[in-house]
Amino acid sequence: MSAPKGHATRGAALEHQQLLASARKEFSDGAPLPDDLLAQPLQRSWERLRAAGMQQHETPLQLPRVARPPQPEGHADRRLARCAQHDMDQLWSAFGGRQWLMYCINTQGVIVAQREHGLTDSPLLRTIQVGRQLRESHLGTNAPTCALSEDTPILVRGNEHYLDHFTPMFCLSVPLHGLDGEVAGALNVTGLGERDPDYLLDYFRQGALSIENRLLQECRPCHLLALQHDARWLNTPFQGLLAIEENGRIRAANRVARRLLGLPRRGPLPEVTLEEVFAAANVHQRRRLLQAGPARRVRFSEDSALQVQYLRAPVTRRGSVAIPAAARDAVKGSLRAQGIQAVRDAVDSYRGNVSAAARKLGISRTTLYRKLQQGD
Repeated sequence: MSAPKGHATRGAALEHQQLLASARKEFSDGAPLPDDLLAQPLQRSWERLRAAGMQQHETPLQLPRVARPPQPEGHADRRLARCAQHDMDQLWSAFGGRQWLMYCINTQGVIVAQREHGLTDSPLLRTIQVGRQLRESHLGTNAPTCALSEDTPILVRGNEHYLDHFTPMFCLSVPLHGLDGEVAGALNVTGLGERDPDYLLDYFRQGALSIENRLLQECRPCHLLALQHDARWLNTPFQGLLAIEENGRIRAANRVARRLLGLPRRGPLPEVTLEEVFAAANVHQRRRLLQAGPARRVRFSEDSALQVQYLRAPVTRRGSVAIPAAARDAVKGSLRAQGIQAVRDAVDSYRGNVSAAARKLGISRTTLYRKLQQGD
């Protein structure tokens, strides 16, 4: 009889960590790493650190914790922190805990937003604060800096860390992208212990898309347009979003829209207008692209069409971004529902014991009650 999939996965992970433990010593002595033992981004990090002379037994440079960490000063950092706030709250309600923390970093590796339990006594976690800069040269191989440099989701756990000091830690990061498809930061979860990385990655990828949609919504001088092949994906983090200037030029597009429209995945968009993108549509369809109303089917090419929904008109810099309810749900509904469902599941698993469920989730009873009321 074969072992259950979960046990087999844990067994493979344990065997992998054991192989890494023996390979780490040989690597520090100058030997190459065995093929496929370490993900390529992590292997490149190890090689950089060894070439720089860092020893695996070194104590990392960590500053003491301060009572009042500085808040983000730059406009870009404040915008990133603001756009990440909601999704970090939702992810924290589902995956937070006393031995875990979650944070968002900018392109320089500076933490601009963070969620933590507040009661952790782990020296590995307590020095991680808003305002601190994470550097590979100080901390060795870590998921946030690798996610920034490689522009790909990164998992670092156990002996995948270069420094012995961090081998008890689990760290997963996903990159965030800005208006031009550039890396604008990273979303990270770090803790002591183990989590299912594939399960966690799905949620954090979705959270990253939602944060990116919020960043694009702050392109205030532009019209905002949502699109997808399947209308069921509108009003979710998986919708495409376009920011359209008054002259019809496409100013920005999120990752999903770039794929849907065949636009470059990275970098500034070419000079292209909305009418040029939907050249296959008839005149009536093109005329209604920037008109309020329900989603409309618009011909995109000879054999395909997109569901398109107008979300809002341009707003002045001093005005608030008034977004219709459907558009607001586009970036928060799915994660919000999942966070509430996670609370309900925890309560059910403890047969209605609210105190036990709150401890399991790493939140207070008051917060748990509030989450349950939000779902009513």
